Amino acid sequence: MASATAPTTLSLLKAAASSTSTSTAVRASLLPVSTSGLRTTSLRGLGFSAADPLFSSHVVSKIRSFKPNGKAPRAVVSMAKKSVGDLTAADLKGKKVFVRADLNVPLDDNQNITDDTRIRAAIPTIKHLISNGAKVILSSHLGRPKGVTPKFSLAPLVPRLSELLGIQVVKADDCIGPEVEKLVASLPEGGVLLLENVRFYKEEEKNEPEFAKKLASMADLYVNDAFGTAHRAHASTEGVTKFLKPSVAGFLLQKELDYLVGAVSSPKRPFASIVGGSKVSSKIGVIESLLEKCDILLLGGGMIFTFYKAQGLSVGSSLVEEDKLDLATSLLQKAKAKGVSLLLPSDVVIADKFAPDANSKTVPASAIPDGWMGLDIGPESVKTFNEALETTQTVIWNGPMGVFEFDKFAVGTEAIAKKLAELSSKGVTTIIGGGDSVAAVEKVGVADVMSHISTGGGASLELLEGKELPGVLALDEAEPDLLNKMATKKSVSSLKEADLKGKRVFVRVDLNVPLDDNFNITDDTRIRAAVPTIKYLMDHGARVILSSHLILDICMQADLRFVVLPAIVLSDRLDATPSFYKAMGLNDVGGRPKGVTPKYSLKPLVPRLSELLGVGVKMANDCIGEEVEKMVAEIPEGGVLLLENVRFHKEEEKNDPEFSKKLASLAEVYVNDAFGTAHRAHASTEGVAKYLKPAVAGFLMQKELDYLVGAVANPKKPFAAIVGGAKVSSKIGVIESLLAKVDLLFLGGGMIFTFYKAQGYSVGSSLVEEDKLDLATSLIEKAKAKGAILWQVVPASEIADGWMGLDIGPDCIKTFSEALDTTKTIIWNGPMGVFEFEKFAAGTEAIARKLAELSGKGVTTIIGGGDSVAAVEKAGLADKMSHISTGGGASLELLEGKSLPGVLALDDA
Repeated sequence: MASATAPTTLSLLKAAASSTSTSTAVRASLLPVSTSGLRTTSLRGLGFSAADPLFSSHVVSKIRSFKPNGKAPRAVVSMAKKSVGDLTAADLKGKKVFVRADLNVPLDDNQNITDDTRIRAAIPTIKHLISNGAKVILSSHLGRPKGVTPKFSLAPLVPRLSELLGIQVVKADDCIGPEVEKLVASLPEGGVLLLENVRFYKEEEKNEPEFAKKLASMADLYVNDAFGTAHRAHASTEGVTKFLKPSVAGFLLQKELDYLVGAVSSPKRPFASIVGGSKVSSKIGVIESLLEKCDILLLGGGMIFTFYKAQGLSVGSSLVEEDKLDLATSLLQKAKAKGVSLLLPSDVVIADKFAPDANSKTVPASAIPDGWMGLDIGPESVKTFNEALETTQTVIWNGPMGVFEFDKFAVGTEAIAKKLAELSSKGVTTIIGGGDSVAAVEKVGVADVMSHISTGGGASLELLEGKELPGVLALDEAEPDLLNKMATKKSVSSLKEADLKGKRVFVRVDLNVPLDDNFNITDDTRIRAAVPTIKYLMDHGARVILSSHLILDICMQADLRFVVLPAIVLSDRLDATPSFYKAMGLNDVGGRPKGVTPKYSLKPLVPRLSELLGVGVKMANDCIGEEVEKMVAEIPEGGVLLLENVRFHKEEEKNDPEFSKKLASLAEVYVNDAFGTAHRAHASTEGVAKYLKPAVAGFLMQKELDYLVGAVANPKKPFAAIVGGAKVSSKIGVIESLLAKVDLLFLGGGMIFTFYKAQGYSVGSSLVEEDKLDLATSLIEKAKAKGAILWQVVPASEIADGWMGLDIGPDCIKTFSEALDTTKTIIWNGPMGVFEFEKFAAGTEAIARKLAELSGKGVTTIIGGGDSVAAVEKAGLADKMSHISTGGGASLELLEGKSLPGVLALDDA
């Protein structure tokens, strides 16, 4: 191996095997040992015991009863950096770009690459620069050379780089100097020059300013795509940024930050961390940092024996860090205090020597005999860990469970790898945090199934510890991100019983449910969506005041005749009923209250609310006034009062300050759980937040932001968006915003005919916005410029006069479905046709079925409100999707990159 590697679990344990004391004596500073071999302040006292026969059932029942632990999102060091994706073709064409990549790949004795993972990881950034006409100057290190060392030359990498890039990469014999400068000057647009190993110069690791200046002098701008060395302040990773602007992150570096920072600061919960490895000392920072953020912490590897010995257990000849016993105890106590479910293995696989052919057996963690050492977790521990992991939505793994380099002691590590692969396919975010964990999943052959495999061992560790990465901090700051600002709001889960017990809490919910002519609820989705927040408040002794609006929508039917062509579905006649205009988005035939209007009363909602909450919900006849104040004063702890429709007062939609103040005067705390109206600056959604503190997001609001902001700001790639609906004009903002973020954009619905006509197709009587033809053309051109693949239906034949397109056809469905198979994140907003009519619902229903299928394979599928939600509900597939948004207009505006007043008004986390 030409590249140097850090000490592995194997080497550390090997070194420790002969020196570890076999003594089971407990230090004098520890409390007396009980007859069971555990101190009286053992894990049992902390809520856990590795020796407890009920350990597994105790922990798993605790996990299964998981409730949000109130951890506010913690911002790790700001890593919002400008990305190479932010640079346009004009920024790059003809420019010399210095790219710091991590090409530190393993080579065999014949200088052949044995694993090209890091080379392949660097390709997307290099290809992006090539395709935009840049002149690429590629820099990397290999191994740990002492001066110029031929066996550490980057020359063996040139053939594979050239093959992957599809061009001949030129190799320089040095990384600075006149000869290199000549090669740089002769670089063509789209060409690549690979510099020699930058660590042939000792000035590189010393971050010597003059050396950094020489590197920088060759280029016009800088891209760092070497996450594996981002924790090092070296000349090529940090020094050059002082002399080159812009200095931006490459796609790989950005992806690493998105996953690792995103998982740590805003994970989908429950959030579990698996930490393994040989020594507690090497993982102190990681464990302490993760205890602040995760809900479940699983410990494995050689480090567990230090924890066992700290609790008075006999550990035989197992690896123990004697000077870390108090630390181990303090970490267990910290987990208990922070409400983290910490799991230690209940059984271990032990060996009579440190060797692959050692005799082995499985014993309880409390029964390791003298002369034997633990080298893996046991089958019961694997079972317990797997059951706990079943409850999670995000998992980070750093460090193996045992000496996985020996097949006999690799079972625990391989079982965890397989479990994470299984969870990944179910939509759980699985992140392998560098080092031995990566080697383990690659050995098992499941690396490509994980959500993210980190390329940086030390960098991953330091990032998980919450440390700063010099190579990242040196890059240019990204523009202020409105989306992330909205994502970091204080949540109701951050409020504890002391904050809520006996307090009057004004909760703005969205109970705008459809009612039939007899005022029966026809769909209670929005009521059910509001229940978790209300129940949380009730369970913590709050006195809940519920506020909502209610408007009604009408939908009728029409009869159509139709014909199917290969690409689209046409109709020769359409009755001009209100349902058509409603379906095509041309007219709102619903109703809104004008003052006090009995048919818009919230009274019909009380029985269902009471049933779902398990308490008798009281109903007020108004939302302000003396009678309401009297009812508020009588709410018991855990009681619920529903105010009358807040839109009976015109001051609500005007966001009148006096009206807001009256609403706020009823309560002491404000919770906004009405995502569906978060885009409206109304009195009950924005105005009251000025007068009530704390003002926090409810669980539904937080979930909506997590999914929608997460998908748009930090999606798993490839990222696709499906945009449908009747009119281009209503989706301009969404399309333009998504073009800057997605890899694939699919267009459907009535809007496609404006695109067709703009390209010269005949569209018959189909819906066309004549004043948007130039816009349609410009959007297509913008997609090409951004590198996004724009999929639109291409008609197999001209649409005849008198006929109109009302759905996409079977060929189009097949094409769309095949393209969607390549994706990892999908947002869908808008139907493919007039799905309210059965004859024209096939396209929309096919897309819904496809997304349900992909959801089952681990793809994140987000239904972005409005008609898309109705479509998946009609198809009976809503429960299959990763997330169904409850807010049509709010979802649209968020996808457009607009601010949501109802969110911005809340307290920052």
